[in-house]
Formats: sequence, C-alpha cells, structure tokens
Amino acid sequence: MQTPFDILDVSETATDEEIKSAYLKKVKQYTPEQAPEQFQGIRKAFEKIQTHRQRLSYHLFENDPPDINRLLAQELQVQAYQPQRPPEEILMQALANSLSRAKGN
Repeated sequence: MQTPFDILDVSETATDEEIKSAYLKKVKQYTPEQAPEQFQGIRKAFEKIQTHRQRLSYHLFENDPPDINRLLAQELQVQAYQPQRPPEEILMQALANSLSRAKGN
C-alpha cells in the first residue's frame, strides 16, 4: 500500500515547503479533468501530510503498525552478537607495557 509520502514522491523527513512543491508538481501532472482518480489520491495524500502536525498525526495514528516478526528478528540478531574479548596474553602484554612506560616517566 502506498503512503502519502510515496504518492507525492517525497521523503518522510520532507519540509512543509517540499511537500507543497511536490503536491503542486503532481497536480499539474494529473489535473482533475485528465486524471480525476489520480488527482483525488494526490489531494488526499497532501491533506494527510501537509503540515508538521498532520505528519506527526499520520505517523502516530494512521501508519501501519510495525511488523512484530521483523522487529523480533532484528532483536534476535542484536542479541546474537557477542563482542569478542581479546586473549588474556594480549591484555597482560598491554598492561605490562603501560606499567613499564609509567615507571620510565
């Protein structure tokens, strides 16, 4: 399903001016006389995201909820990552080097 952002061909971070400009460009391309269905879709998309407040409302209440399975899969990938600790020999060598430099000063 296309979002209002897709219909107007703008990013979700677009400003009010960018959205208005995209809307006017689309309206010129799809006039009500030549393409009434496309024009109505463009007009409705613009009305949903015209201002910052409307975009916030769209994101909070009209946007599709996130796919829970995708979120869980991402969480499992994050949990599966285990940072590797350097071998003890390397740590001991680094500590010894640090101590010998401290004694030398």
